[in-house]
Amino acid sequence: MITVESTEKEIHVTIPRGEMDPAQIEAILRPFRFTSLVAGSAMSQREAMRMAEESKADWWERNQDRFARADGSRVCQAPCLTVQPS
Repeated sequence: MITVESTEKEIHVTIPRGEMDPAQIEAILRPFRFTSLVAGSAMSQREAMRMAEESKADWWERNQDRFARADGSRVCQAPCLTVQPS
């Protein structure tokens, strides 16, 4: 069971280790970390957006082989996400 506790200065979220995969937790936390970094810097909104786009492009470059092509053919080895043509 995930619990949330709030104090005057902090919010504490407790996630039992067996309930979520570490990659899922990282994906959930990434936007919070990004927001925290930007809030404490002199970075402009434009620079922050550029950084976010670069990060997404980098992720896609590293992970695109896990997904299927639009025509339904595989672009990776099992296990892989596949899309069945309609």
